[in-house]
Amino acid sequence: MGASGSAVPVGHGARTAAQANGPLDACTMLLKADVDTAFAPRVFGAGEKGPGNFAGTAKYAAVANCTYTSRGSGLRDLLTVGLLARRAADDKSGISVATAKNGAVTLKATPVDVKGLGDAAYWVNLGSAKRPIIQLNVLKGKRLWLIFSASAAGLNTDAALANLTTVAKATLARL
Repeated sequence: MGASGSAVPVGHGARTAAQANGPLDACTMLLKADVDTAFAPRVFGAGEKGPGNFAGTAKYAAVANCTYTSRGSGLRDLLTVGLLARRAADDKSGISVATAKNGAVTLKATPVDVKGLGDAAYWVNLGSAKRPIIQLNVLKGKRLWLIFSASAAGLNTDAALANLTTVAKATLARL
């Protein structure tokens, strides 16, 4: 089934329409296979939809999130990879990259531009040196803001960013 519930496979037309106007489903956008491949040799459980999902209205943005967890022998081995997707109600209420970056600065993060993803992209670390939370923010069109994230104790920032970029490219190719 496609994202809209039709029999059209993901990435074959119905997907774009569903993400523009239909239900927003981050677990359909961020695929387990892509996460497993990018973060190998780790293997992740099924994606879990977050409690903050909001269908959106004519006035308010739709919000959806999905988290994949790779369990290890203990909490220190736990790695989470996720996607928070925000789709503005219309082009006028979409977020600009400048506004998104200002929000990161308000949170005491330093946005770093990333070339070649979506219409604009940047990354930030919202965690600490011991437990980084690497977020790759990608804006596509005037309405879609995708925040890919990875968090684990002792996470290597460069490796996490490379893996998130791989996942983001796979996701964007299907939209």
